[in-house]
Amino acid sequence: MPASSPSAPILAGQKLNTYYGQSHILRDVSLAIRAGETIGLMGRNGMGKTTLIRTLVGLVRARSGSVEIDGRDVTRTPAHTIARRGIAYVPEGRGIFASLSVAENMAIAERPGPGGGQPWTRPRVLELFPRLGQRLANRGDQLSGGEQQMLAIGRALLTNPRLIILDEATEGLAPIVRDEIWKTIRLIRATGMATLIVDKTVSAVAEIADRVVILVKGETVFDGAPPELTANPEFMHRHLGV
Repeated sequence: MPASSPSAPILAGQKLNTYYGQSHILRDVSLAIRAGETIGLMGRNGMGKTTLIRTLVGLVRARSGSVEIDGRDVTRTPAHTIARRGIAYVPEGRGIFASLSVAENMAIAERPGPGGGQPWTRPRVLELFPRLGQRLANRGDQLSGGEQQMLAIGRALLTNPRLIILDEATEGLAPIVRDEIWKTIRLIRATGMATLIVDKTVSAVAEIADRVVILVKGETVFDGAPPELTANPEFMHRHLGV
């Protein structure tokens, strides 16, 4: 196996074509996430955002194209191996274990990062989300939607990743909880962890992201800095409905 390149992106997809049955979902999509970078992935429903994420983390296989971590090809690597390379994924449905307590959900995830470091510990996560500390004995299905999202993010942080991927980070949450999640994402960004965020709130994404990528019908129609996007209201309305 060739040595990884220190200048290579943490995670990159090159010319990915992904299908569900006969349906061609991703069409030559490329995306690279570098160390410390925050990327907002946007687009209307059904445009391929979740499929792109699932392809990058090994849950769906691309029919053509490649996926690399640190410059090494992982296109055929199982999802659990990709996770151990420092990639944490918080899916749209949150993916917490409904029958396990908050404490058990956290214990399952807790481990050192790929470099052996463990800056994210349970006390630090509970300091970030004090509400979880009050719910440690509650089962996952006894939590509110906002508490489930906090647990999903906290559990991902306990794997001590280099990159955290948040799919529909604030979807369906009350405004006060959304504000708390965005505050958390800003804190994560400030630690230098790379972040890929899928969310429909253009203003929030534009404020926090270094780059915004927009998918339309499985193709990349925009990849650039937030000011380039917000300077073109007609383009935003056409592709994002805002």
